[in-house]
Amino acid sequence: MENQSFGMLSCFRNHKNKRKEGYFLKNGSVMLEQLIHSFNGNCNPIRMYSGKELKKATNDYSWDRMTHEDWNFQLYKGVHDDHEILVKKFKGASNSCMDPLELITNEAAVASNMSKQKNVLKLLGCCLETELPTLVYEFPAKGILSHHIYRDSQLLPWQIKLKIAVGVADAVAYLHYGMRKRFIHRHIKTEHIFLDQDYVAKLSEFQTSVPIPCGEINVDAKVFGAPHHFAPELYTCGRYNEKSDVYHFGIVLCDILTGKNTADLQAFEVVADLESTLDDRSMGQVAECTKLALWCLEQDPYDRPTMKD
Repeated sequence: MENQSFGMLSCFRNHKNKRKEGYFLKNGSVMLEQLIHSFNGNCNPIRMYSGKELKKATNDYSWDRMTHEDWNFQLYKGVHDDHEILVKKFKGASNSCMDPLELITNEAAVASNMSKQKNVLKLLGCCLETELPTLVYEFPAKGILSHHIYRDSQLLPWQIKLKIAVGVADAVAYLHYGMRKRFIHRHIKTEHIFLDQDYVAKLSEFQTSVPIPCGEINVDAKVFGAPHHFAPELYTCGRYNEKSDVYHFGIVLCDILTGKNTADLQAFEVVADLESTLDDRSMGQVAECTKLALWCLEQDPYDRPTMKD
């Protein structure tokens, strides 16, 4: 009986190991294909984590370690080798018709090539043994931007708000101009921006980022995200370019300035909210940022600035 039980356990372990190996080979090959397609196979070095390591780091993905939940993933605070990490665990199914493995490997490819930019959440590594790859990032000590500007906006000094806005702009500008291919983020919003211990902004969430084909100024892609965050031109033509990211940045800038979710406000309401934030010391800077935000929100994309501007 003991030998029979041992045999069954051994068979189970072998099956489990083969399943992990299958996931590893499948996920690894798709990730390599994505890197070759988007970056000619280039990426900054990242670490390979085992599923066992990440389970231990997150206390088996305990609910009290979960810091955020989004449309197709959950974020967990973990501790590995005495360092805090942020573990991004993807859900097996979502409402999106896009291939989840393609989305995840796209994020890994873009994030790994962006990770040296100081205003991008740094990708430390990944685990390929799970059914869908699990990504591991640096841990942002101050959490998600939306928690600070909607709940505790009165606690953030103006200079910190300005620092955050500049950091986000730098990250998006790098995405547009800092690599061999120009990428469009497509999903810039306050929930996808993190803050480190010093309130340095960290842009994240590159699942739906797309490159603009060489010689083109637009890229055709499925319109994605909440309708009230869409740049106006997406309703009519469904084409993304740099100026659609600029519009989304304008919404984030308004949110930072006002402490409110301004995505669905009219321009005159935004102006009224922004004017209410003025004080004697920062009036000039806030006024200039107000003009910039409204410039980014121009209906015609050709009237908006570039991220370099």
